[in-house]
Amino acid sequence: MRLYHWQGSTRNFGDDLNTLLWPVLLPHFFDDDPREIFIGIGSVLDSRHPGSAHKIVAGAGYGGYEPPAKLDASWTIHWVRGPHTARQLALPPACGIGDPASLIDRTLAAAILGPGGEAGREASGDVGFMPHFETADRGDWARVARQAGLVLIDPRADPRVVLGAIARCRMLVSEAMHGVIVADALRVPWVAAAPFVPIHAAKWDDWGSAMGIAVVFERLLPSSFLEQLRLSRLGEGRVGRRLIVRSERPLRAFGADRFAEHAAQALRRAAQAPPRLTTDRALDRSRDRMLTALEGVRPRMVAV
Repeated sequence: MRLYHWQGSTRNFGDDLNTLLWPVLLPHFFDDDPREIFIGIGSVLDSRHPGSAHKIVAGAGYGGYEPPAKLDASWTIHWVRGPHTARQLALPPACGIGDPASLIDRTLAAAILGPGGEAGREASGDVGFMPHFETADRGDWARVARQAGLVLIDPRADPRVVLGAIARCRMLVSEAMHGVIVADALRVPWVAAAPFVPIHAAKWDDWGSAMGIAVVFERLLPSSFLEQLRLSRLGEGRVGRRLIVRSERPLRAFGADRFAEHAAQALRRAAQAPPRLTTDRALDRSRDRMLTALEGVRPRMVAV
């Protein structure tokens, strides 16, 4: 059984959570046999997976980045992230019970981090900010977070470092959905920042619907002129991207102080918004249903 997790040119906390969570919940379960693929955390229920492999799904979602998966006998669905994913894959709405990252409570976080980890320590009192990993790549968010008085949590860092940093926050502002999901699971109040790239928003509704909460977004502003151009229609085309890359240094410097201050003001406003948590009842219900569904996976461990 091969553990699948999406990997791009940089690390991403949400996808890297697979490497932390599943070896603890399903010890001695995974190897590199490509004939069976375990698909857990991520917006990856689409056409990217080989038709010849047996795909076992425990909580993954559909993100709209590629055509949805066409389910056939090579797929075994234990549950998916939310009702929107279930609808896209023509599954019963009851299959959409939650994101597996919600299983990371304080006890499990401590087990993942091990001795000397950060999950058991008292909150630092800091308000953290986690951008989407693409936003972290594009912008000058370390400067913006510092000016806003927030602690930057980089989703491209080692996932254990990120998990410990979230656990120590008294509140988290996050453009990264799995930053919010983990904060919520650890009972750290959160504020959702609207994704700069609109296609990323749908998956938030998928998770929120499963948890009985309507996600309300706070709007951020680009951290630099370069980031604004990368997000514009010019940055969508190949020729435009090439032009931007050629002029990256002067574009980054243009109006840098003004862009950073405006972005910091928007981030401060987001941090002043009323923080949210799912209800204890909704979280417990989702966790119970996911753990019950996971029992359907465990018999396969005998054969691994």
